[in-house]
Amino acid sequence: MLKLKNVAECFYPKTIDDAVSILKEKGDKAKVVGGGLHLTVFPNPQIEYLIFLDNLDLNYVRDEGKYISIGATTTITDAANSKTLNELFDGKLSQSLSLIASELLRNQITFGGSVAQREPYSDIATILLSLDADVVYFDGSTHTENLNDFYKSDFREKLKTGIITEVRIKKFDKLYKFGIERHVRNATDISLLNMAMLGKIEDNVIEEIIVSYGSRPMPAERFSALEDFLRGKKLDEVITQVYNFAKEHADVKGDVRKDEAYRRELTGIFAKRLLESFGR
Repeated sequence: MLKLKNVAECFYPKTIDDAVSILKEKGDKAKVVGGGLHLTVFPNPQIEYLIFLDNLDLNYVRDEGKYISIGATTTITDAANSKTLNELFDGKLSQSLSLIASELLRNQITFGGSVAQREPYSDIATILLSLDADVVYFDGSTHTENLNDFYKSDFREKLKTGIITEVRIKKFDKLYKFGIERHVRNATDISLLNMAMLGKIEDNVIEEIIVSYGSRPMPAERFSALEDFLRGKKLDEVITQVYNFAKEHADVKGDVRKDEAYRRELTGIFAKRLLESFGR
């Protein structure tokens, strides 16, 4: 924590209005703290003020009727243990969350922080993009944006004067299938590549499909070319074609951990595995 030695004051606002007012007043010298993991791993010596969200009651998972809302300070562990989320996709979403990183990190990583930081290796960002999630933030008034559109905008500029309060996941019916694939070196490692997929399969036809992938090593984004390729096709037929298409059209690069060819291979394998799981 020596790298945070310039912190002069910590704030624990009791309302979101107060939190945003402090953020606007202190500007770039202030940091919003949910779980605090990013601050611990990447301490910024320029930060002088910390705004903690502990007193804002943003730790929740709620069934709101048409959608499920997840509060910004809800941890991965909280979400994985939620009965509400466990009812989606025959428990596959909850199971996927319980396999991310280590238990220690799952107890600290929050949904709001994951969305705000958009780390390249984030599994949460990949999952939420595949679920067509919405993000809600407050900057004096409440804004709700589709996460994909939010990331295409200058979202970091928005968060200089705004704070994420929750994310929302639609309540998909039983025709929708969900899955995620992650390549890691060990159980607690960050992903070297991840891919999540949501599909509506009816009479063997892929009626709707969303594919997202991250740790490419760039941040998570929608795999639009693959979505267009899959949409409207028969599931049992396209399974034999998806490996080559995904591998050839993937926007991936190499880094010190894995080269581009390896990530391309993984992209094809993951796309095929996920479609095969939809057919079971």
